[in-house]
Amino acid sequence: MGCAPKAPSLASGEIAAGGAPLAPEHTLSPGDQFEIRFAFSPDFNDRVTVGEDGTVAPKLIGSVIVGGLTVPEATARMKPLYAKRLRDPELSLTVRYYAPEVFWVDGEVLHPGLIRSALPLTLERAITQAGGLKAGAQTGDILVIRRDEAGGVRAHQEALAPLPGATDPILKSFDAVYVPRTVIGAVNDFLASYVKTLPFAATTQLPAPTTIIPPQQLTR
Repeated sequence: MGCAPKAPSLASGEIAAGGAPLAPEHTLSPGDQFEIRFAFSPDFNDRVTVGEDGTVAPKLIGSVIVGGLTVPEATARMKPLYAKRLRDPELSLTVRYYAPEVFWVDGEVLHPGLIRSALPLTLERAITQAGGLKAGAQTGDILVIRRDEAGGVRAHQEALAPLPGATDPILKSFDAVYVPRTVIGAVNDFLASYVKTLPFAATTQLPAPTTIIPPQQLTR
């Protein structure tokens, strides 16, 4: 374990005043490699690589979505799947290789598309990486679209120029940032259509009903 690379240290886990929760640590990204080790069933130890769509395929449980999750979140997602096959699925995940995180920035920016970054990106920095805003962009109603722990999608409403003292939120890998030109009226209808166009759309699913989280209602 002493040879394992160190995860980027990002934030303390506070809630960003602007809206989306800060990512407390590296979130799993395409190309990340991690080991799965079992305290009582070492024969099933495994090593997997996160695919471009955010999935891994451990030999015992098959395909599972982990992209955009922290290591504790991924562990919590995989444990019940192993519990269906093992009597005592006490497992640990150890990342052996950290790949650049991926983000999708779209809408009223000069260069929309996929962004890869070896360093953590905040909302403002991600928009800068995408060339900045177009004239007339709606900066007070930006959507940060994020996978939740259950594999669904949640949208967080953000403002690019938050109130004084607010924090520019740190994004998680596989976050999609959408900058609208006008205020989005029917956000649920918009998301139902929009997530199908994302490069990782095959591994996202909208819960029913989709939740749009305004800043003052966010919890971790």
